[in-house]
Amino acid sequence: MEITSSVPLTFQGDASRCEKCTLSNGDVVFRKVGSTSAIQREVGQLQHLRNSSRILATPQLLGFGDDWLVTSWLYGSNLAQQFSSAENDVDRSAICERFASVLCASSAISSNLSEAEDTFEDAFEAIDRVVQSNSRRVITDPDAYINGRVVGDVWREVVADGAEVVPEIRFMQGDWCLPNVLTGGPDASQLGGIVDWSEAGWMDWRFCIADGLWSIGYNSRLAGTATTAFQRVFLDVCDVDPASDVLVWCRKLRALQALI
Repeated sequence: MEITSSVPLTFQGDASRCEKCTLSNGDVVFRKVGSTSAIQREVGQLQHLRNSSRILATPQLLGFGDDWLVTSWLYGSNLAQQFSSAENDVDRSAICERFASVLCASSAISSNLSEAEDTFEDAFEAIDRVVQSNSRRVITDPDAYINGRVVGDVWREVVADGAEVVPEIRFMQGDWCLPNVLTGGPDASQLGGIVDWSEAGWMDWRFCIADGLWSIGYNSRLAGTATTAFQRVFLDVCDVDPASDVLVWCRKLRALQALI
């Protein structure tokens, strides 16, 4: 099919490209990633979604190769763009409410899916291997939940506290940030879709709450506005106590998983 035009999207580089391409019969997204394993992982997750009940609106896999894939285009603007251009904190709070509502809906729907081969335990073991080889590394990322802590110490806390956590495993998108949720149409609250399923898998759905809190904090700082009130709105919709042991545990584990 002939491409009539293309527009760069989120990232460009020698090994990575992401473009919106217009074909004679509609728009698609073309992604080229330097890592073959990353492409294989996302292809597998999209195929799993196709073969299961659809989780809200997700891209359809149209084709793939060793280091590229093509998916259907989902119309709408992402919540990060909306948050950045919002004129006041009332509008930003409404965006955080939608962000949380879509997450809760996704969790409720995905709880009915049958579990696949990739499990929560697999992810836990993968983190363990990385931590063991970097146990004395100190987290210096100012956006990390465990900033200034030694990785090995945090991992020991996660393992100990995990014995008390009752997991609520769902098939989740795995990178719950504002740019990955689209809304659009005449009604700004209408869901356009959820994109970027490369980190999807079986996990405690509250890990995505930890992701959401990070994303709201990051985008608040970019917008030059305070963070706490928006994070509180997000947690209220998700019905999660910000001081709960489970959320603290998920935030630590998510920060460690970012090392993989």
